[in-house]
Amino acid sequence: MKRILITGITGYIGSNLARRLLPECEVYGLVREPLKLTYLEDIQDQIHFVYYDGTYDSMSKVINVSQPDLVYHLATYYTGARGVEHTPEMIRSNITLGTYLLEAMADGGCCALVNASTVMAHYQGEEYCPLNLYAATKQAFSDLLAYYTDAGLVRAVTLVLSDTYGPNDQRPKILNLIQKAVQSGERLALSDGGQDFDLVHIDDVTRAFQMAGKQLLQNHNWKDETFQIGSKEILTLRETVEYMLQINRVELNAGWGERPSPEREIRRAVRLYPSLPGWQPEVTPENGLKHFANHL
Repeated sequence: MKRILITGITGYIGSNLARRLLPECEVYGLVREPLKLTYLEDIQDQIHFVYYDGTYDSMSKVINVSQPDLVYHLATYYTGARGVEHTPEMIRSNITLGTYLLEAMADGGCCALVNASTVMAHYQGEEYCPLNLYAATKQAFSDLLAYYTDAGLVRAVTLVLSDTYGPNDQRPKILNLIQKAVQSGERLALSDGGQDFDLVHIDDVTRAFQMAGKQLLQNHNWKDETFQIGSKEILTLRETVEYMLQINRVELNAGWGERPSPEREIRRAVRLYPSLPGWQPEVTPENGLKHFANHL
């Protein structure tokens, strides 16, 4: 049975990935105090929690205890804002933690990593142009990873994600806010809705991570590969919302155009990297949005 370490296991994607891997893997989850079990209540007894306190020594202990065959690096601190109140935590979570992880993996002889990146690093469709400070910190980690892969210390696959959704999601994402507005009947101010909404269901996302991990372990020629996980059919935000309302036969008091568009926004879907070999979305918008609405 493979031993798997997941950073960010308490988050939405990490917890669902753990749920997918548990039947065939021994799963370790890197966590910090206080431990948040919101997404893990049903599987917490099946996971080995290993604690990171912000120091390299604790990260080294995490690797020594878990002895993973494969690491999934999903831990992140996200905010679209900038400012001194966010900068320290972004650096600690998005750069320092990842760097300690790479160094501990190299020291501990664990060489396989699947990394989660973001389309936000590709504003205006550029190979690199950060939409915000968060995206810049994610790229900073990618640059550090490039050293470890080039030096032969780690082999890695990076999956570039756009927007994700699914049932039981408590993140403050637009579809969740819309669902709450549908339930309350309150008017919701929205942008014009004309931006592409490159949406992938959580089941397809976690399947992509599972496949990437298996392929990385099997293909030792892979050193530093990057693939993109995106939707098959791209709708605009407004088309997506109206379709969700239609198939669920509900109404939204929508204020389209009442919220001004941000100065920096990805208006058109970005396609820079190939799709992961053998992967394509399986959850259709109809099934995903109906299932999503019925379970929130």
